[in-house]
Amino acid sequence: MTFIRISIYIFCLSTFIIISAFSSLKAQPVIRGKIINQKDGKPLSNATVKVSKHRQVLSDAAGNFELLIDRLKNADSFMVSSIGFATLKVPLADALNQSKFYLKEESKELENVVIKSYSNESSEGSTSEVSGFFRSWYTKKTGGEIGRIMYVNSDDYKLEKVRFKINNQCDTCNIRIHIRELRNGIPDMDLLYDSISIPVKKLSFDDKFSEFDLREHNIIIKKNRYVFVSLETLNCSNKNNIPCSLCYIGTEAGNYLYRQKNYTDWRESTDHSIYLRLFYKY
Repeated sequence: MTFIRISIYIFCLSTFIIISAFSSLKAQPVIRGKIINQKDGKPLSNATVKVSKHRQVLSDAAGNFELLIDRLKNADSFMVSSIGFATLKVPLADALNQSKFYLKEESKELENVVIKSYSNESSEGSTSEVSGFFRSWYTKKTGGEIGRIMYVNSDDYKLEKVRFKINNQCDTCNIRIHIRELRNGIPDMDLLYDSISIPVKKLSFDDKFSEFDLREHNIIIKKNRYVFVSLETLNCSNKNNIPCSLCYIGTEAGNYLYRQKNYTDWRESTDHSIYLRLFYKY
């Protein structure tokens, strides 16, 4: 009888430990919600969602996201950002009690309208298209940026195209373009008001290039001769979730800047540059 009582006690104790461990895991904070355009009530995809210095995620096509918080701190802030919208920043404790997050479109003061004909064509950036270097990139932990600083020989110009080269062994990778101003030599605010992305299918080192056609967006850049042209990998997919690879190709010696997670954590590589060419009219 004593043996039976001990066995039951041990079984109950084990069960208690398992339940406690499970409860501990379940207690880890998770923020789930939906990002919405405050103006029209439509969901916003590819919005960046993060908590202070924790990892960040992107909202899906329906505006939904799920973000796991490693350590909950009272001082943490919950932030949502998207191109063309004012960044939303609220205390984390408040965000945990919300399921919908509304972003307000940024309003820009209109300058005096001056009609100008951009008739001269030029380009900056890489000149060789012969692949010689590559920078491997995450295909699961996406959201980072890679690019290079360019000097444009005009104070007032209209963006036409941005050309780049990648080796993509995934079925599809979605890439977003950024044109950032520089502050003390570091990439800063995005000069693009719209979020512009394209799907890139499988490409090899021998394929010529991929390209953003920006002409229909009518993007005018003023007083920014030095700009940072960069590519952001939004996501990559492959059939049956088979692992795949993505590399950004370089064709010349030089340097490039990149970030993996934190927007302010830019790093420089001086081994070579990546292939990027900016076409514009002035």
